[in-house]
Amino acid sequence: YGLEGALVLGPFLVQSEYLGASVDTTFAGDREFDGWYVQSSYFLTSESRPYRTANGWFGTVKPKKNFSLGADGGWGAWEVAARYSTLDLNDGIIRGGEETNYTLGLNWYLNPNTKLMLNYVRAYIEHDLYEGDLDIFQTRFQLNF
Repeated sequence: YGLEGALVLGPFLVQSEYLGASVDTTFAGDREFDGWYVQSSYFLTSESRPYRTANGWFGTVKPKKNFSLGADGGWGAWEVAARYSTLDLNDGIIRGGEETNYTLGLNWYLNPNTKLMLNYVRAYIEHDLYEGDLDIFQTRFQLNF
């Protein structure tokens, strides 16, 4: 089960979701697991994220000026983002652990079909067998067709 909400105000977005799972095991009875996140983003170049109410999902971001090195070219759309998320997989004798992370991101939409994403994630993991902190650097080049 889950509950999700989002708010778009011009170039600003805030979005959150809660997820829960009820699991009936043969060895430990009914168990509950859950997690949630909240994230926000802001377009430095003043674009807005379109929402498709008929489908219930966000549409393609279209930069006001696509990236081009030509005389009439632009820099595409630039978005900064932040996210906090947590997941708890412990219940009774089931010890899946807990994880919490913070993410900072920069997204560059060169045009409606091309996006470059850069993320830094700081994650904290607690488990009966191990615990620790992770620093993660991610990048993704995405083509949408």
